[in-house]
Parts: sequence; C-alpha cells; structure tokens
Amino acid sequence: MAPPVSTQGRPRIWAIGISRLARAFADLIPAYADRAEFRIVGKGFEAAASAVSREAREGRLDVVVAGGSNGAYLRQHVDVPVVLVKVTGFDVMSALATARRISPRVALVTHAATYAEVDEFVRAFSLSVPAYTYLTEDDAVARVKALKQEGIQVVVGPGLVTDLADRYGLTGVFLYSGNSVRMALEDAIEAARLRRIEATRRDYVNTILAHLNEGVAAVDAQGRIQSFNPAMERFLGTSAAAAVGRKLQTLAPSLALEGVMQTGDKELEAIHKLGDKMVVVNRIPILGEAGTTGAVLTIQDASAIQRVDRNLRSRSRARPAAVRYSLDDLAGTSTVMTALRELARRYAVVDSTVLIGGESGTGKEVLAQGMHDASPRRAFPFVAVNCAAFPEALLESELFGYEEGAFTGARRGGKAGLFESAHNGTLFLDEVGDMPSALQTRLLRVLQEKQVLPIGGLDAVPVNVRVIAATHRDLAAMVRDGSFRQDLYYRLNILRIAMPPLRERAEDLPELAELLYRRAQDRLGLERPQRLPAAARARLARYRWPGNIRELENVTERIAVLVAGRRLDGEALQRELQAAAPELFGEAALATAPAPGAEAAPAVPAARARRSLARVKQSSEVDHIRRVLEECGGDRTAACHILGISPTTLWRRLKAA
Repeated sequence: MAPPVSTQGRPRIWAIGISRLARAFADLIPAYADRAEFRIVGKGFEAAASAVSREAREGRLDVVVAGGSNGAYLRQHVDVPVVLVKVTGFDVMSALATARRISPRVALVTHAATYAEVDEFVRAFSLSVPAYTYLTEDDAVARVKALKQEGIQVVVGPGLVTDLADRYGLTGVFLYSGNSVRMALEDAIEAARLRRIEATRRDYVNTILAHLNEGVAAVDAQGRIQSFNPAMERFLGTSAAAAVGRKLQTLAPSLALEGVMQTGDKELEAIHKLGDKMVVVNRIPILGEAGTTGAVLTIQDASAIQRVDRNLRSRSRARPAAVRYSLDDLAGTSTVMTALRELARRYAVVDSTVLIGGESGTGKEVLAQGMHDASPRRAFPFVAVNCAAFPEALLESELFGYEEGAFTGARRGGKAGLFESAHNGTLFLDEVGDMPSALQTRLLRVLQEKQVLPIGGLDAVPVNVRVIAATHRDLAAMVRDGSFRQDLYYRLNILRIAMPPLRERAEDLPELAELLYRRAQDRLGLERPQRLPAAARARLARYRWPGNIRELENVTERIAVLVAGRRLDGEALQRELQAAAPELFGEAALATAPAPGAEAAPAVPAARARRSLARVKQSSEVDHIRRVLEECGGDRTAACHILGISPTTLWRRLKAA
C-alpha cells in the first residue's frame, strides 16, 4: 500500500549523502529554501532506508535525492521516489583531469557501469586510466584495497569511494560536479510537485468513490488491488486497509480480473450471486500505450437496479404524452373563477415565469396545461415534473440530463433532461417548494442564463423554455425561515395566480358535482346518465371539502358506483350515501343534512362561507381526519382514499394540529 502523501505546505525532501556528497548538498540547498523543505541525512543503505520508510509512513516525506550505490539501494527498498545524482561524461573527464594533476597513477571507480565517452577519451589520448565498477559497499572496499596494492595514488569516484580512498591513504577526487548535484535537487523538487498533484487527483477520485453506492475496486497489471471503496468493503466484507496490496483473485476468486486483462475486452452486466445477494458485475480493462495496465471491477446491487428501473418506467407511463386540458376545463361560473380564467389567458400569451399557488386538489396542473394550450407554444412540448416525487440525485439528472460516462450506469449517448425535452414549450415544475436546496441554485442559474449544463458536460446547452411552477406551500414564509432561496422565489414569482379552494367558490359546487358525477357514470358505461340524487346534493353543499376538487371527484365517483342506475327509496338512499361517503355525515359537514328526499339547500354565499369556515377551519378538519382514521382502523391508505387527499397532506394536517 502506497504511503500517504501530504498536499499541504512546501515539499519535504531528504538529501541523503555521506561525507563529500553531504557537503555538496549543504553548499547548494540554501538556494532552494523557498521552494522546498530540505533535510540532509548522513546515513546510508539499510539505516537510510529504515529512516525513510518511517517518515514516509507518517506522510512527512515526499522525495529522496541520493547518489551512487546508496541511491540504487534506496530505490529498491523504499516506497517514495528516489532521484539519483546523475554523473555526466563531462563530470568524469573533469575529475580525471584534476586527478592527473595530482599524480599520473589514477584509477576510476564508478557504481554499476562505466562511461563509453570516457573510454573513448582515454583511448584517443593514449592515457592509462583503469576503470572499475562496484555494486555494494563491500565491493568498493575490496576494489580500493586492491588499487592501493597496485600502486594507484589517486582514485576518482563517488562519495563512498573517495572516503575509502582517504581512509586507506590514497587521494580521492570527488566525481560529482556542482552542476550535477544542482540538477538532482531541481529534479527532486519537480518530482515532489508532480507527486503532490497526483496525490490530489487520487484523493479527489477516492472521495468520489467513497460516496458511490456501487462497489469499485481497481487493480494494477499484476492484479494487486490499488483502490477499494467503502461500498466494495460492504459487498466483500473486507476493509480497504486489508485489501489494498493483495491480489483480488485471492480475496474473491469468482470476481478475478485476469481474464479481461489478458483479452483486453470488457465484460459488462454479468449476474453473480454474492453471499445472499444477486449483484451486477462489470469488468473493464485499463489500456495504456504499452498494453493493459490494470482493470476495474464494479458491483451493483441487482435489487436496487430493479427498484430504480420500476420507478423510472412507472413515472414515464404516468407522465402525459400531451396536454389534456384547456382553460375551459376549469369549470365554474363564480366571479373568482371567471376572473381566474381571464387572468390565465392574459398570462398565457407572454413568456414570463408563472407561480401558481393553492391547496392540494385545486387544479394547479389543469391551469398550467390550459395556459400552455392557450399560448403561442401550444405546438411544442408540455413537460411536467413533480419536484417532491424524486430523490435529489435522480431529480437533478431528470431536470438537467447527463452526458455519456457522467457517472456509473449512465446511459450510452447520455440523456436529455426535461429542460431540453421541453425546448420551445413549457416546463411545469409541480411542488417546487419541495425542491432540495442544492437544486434550487441550479434551477436559478438555468432561469437566469437560459441554458442548461448536463451532468458531466462541459458545454452549456441553450434552451427556450417557459416555466410554470406550482406549490401548496407558503414560499414567502419559507424564504423568511431560510428553507427556500429568496432570489429563486423572486425569479419564479413574476406572474402569480392563486387557485381558490373549493370552499371559497361554493356557488360552483352544484355545477362541478354534476359534471364529475356524469363523467363517473360515463366511465362506468351507463347509457343514461342521471343527475345526482337531491339528498347527495344537499350533503355535498354542506361539506367543507378539505381535499378540494380532487376529493369531490373521488366522492362523486363512489356515489356513482353505489347509487347510479339503481332505484332506491329515501332510507335506502341515505344508507348507500353514508356507506359511499361517510365524511359527508361527520361533524366536518357545515350543517345537518336535510331529511331523505329533500331538495338541496341553496349554495352558501362565498363571503358567508369564509366567515363560518374561519371559525372551524383547523379543529373540525383534524377532528374529521381522526374520525375517518378510526373508522379505517388506523389504515392511512384507506383513510386517504376516503378523504381524497395524499398521504403527505394527511401527515401535514395531523402534524399541524
């Protein structure tokens, strides 16, 4: 496992040398004090390697610079980069010239190899300069002793050799020039810089991998694990600390990557059983200029993929292919509805963003579709998305789309987001008040710049979209408490329409009830639709409709199923009505129901209805919800069906009590 690399402060470099090389380092290092933190270490071989490994494990060392056999030894025994002080042919000839001025009895001793240009120089000038090599310290000692016995007086070589020459009574001439040492220090600083850049990139990738639900493991050309994210730890039951450095084949034989590294071909979407889980496995070779340099293994939970697939398909089916409503479908002849339709027609012909407010079930999407149908954009798409129905990550990809390869599992060729799908048309953002904070920022930028940047993309895509947003929340209050961006609120709230609740347009109730009752009978296939029974009309007129038109539609359909087409006397009709719509007979009704067979009471004027509702609004609504819950034995799904409201609305009403 590679040692940690610090990415803070100046690079930390150890200059390892004994005697003359250490003095050369000491002379030159002060000039680099502002670029790196140098430390001169007067150790060699095993002692130096031990000290280097200890510092590297603690992340306190970036690069080592050394020379000769000491540097070669460190390269084989430590896990940090080792920069060697390189000797040029000019260095050797300069040192030999110095040595010849001292004595004609000169020998050259270098580490591992001789220099061809020196051999040619010696032959060309008929010089007698024997050249020898050594590999280890023992080799160097033996060679210097032998040279003394042969009558050699001056030995040219690296620091180890010259120190030995001095020890045995010979003259040592140091091989390394100041320029060679200076170049090595420069190379060490550059190596440290590049290593830190690579460490930063690796940390960035590891941070991304750590947040993936998909297990990821990467191996090198020998099949040894180099990267192992937390999701893979969970899949294989092994920690990254125990896995990195081991061969994947020994850890999980069935998931080995040797096959794809040999063939160079990907193996995608293979199904494996891992413990008690079914998983989807991808094996991908990493190809470099020299061939296969490693491979990547990814594991995904098959059940999670199935859930996402089901959700996407169900939502795709639920999304209407085209506009189904016009402004004329906003039924009602009350003053408030007449004014609303007129205002909607004026808003429809401009491109400004519209914010529709109103309680659940008041018909906000019908209004949005009607405005699109009445606009110059009617020939282009109307795309609707419920911002509360998607997880944040999925909503982001739905709205803005993504490029191919933007993330694991991304569709080949990428995917256009809803903004692009609605180009030249209308995008309806339902329940925009439930949009996550992070996406509020991206939405604001799209509205301001009129262009969208897909996930993983580099180039923004211009879009021409009219945005209509809707919410049942009080966005102004959310801005005040910091849960909704103020700048986005003002960007959305250019044109404002408030959908009135059904209880504030009571004069429209008879018309709406008859219309919805007739549609319910049509769906049941009744040849001769009937009017609502008078007893039902009376009950409907006295109820306060917390679920608004959606609840009214549900109630009229239940009545149609149980009553339409049957001949029932007054008492039997009352029993059937109470069975179909028990909420109409609870305390939430505004008045006592008329006797069986009686005509419906006249509609309550809107102002009078508001006054009476204001007195009983919260307590009666909650009381009614609780009674329906009791009647359903605590079954919230059944209660929501009877009440004609969503589970979220039910939870919100009970919480506010």
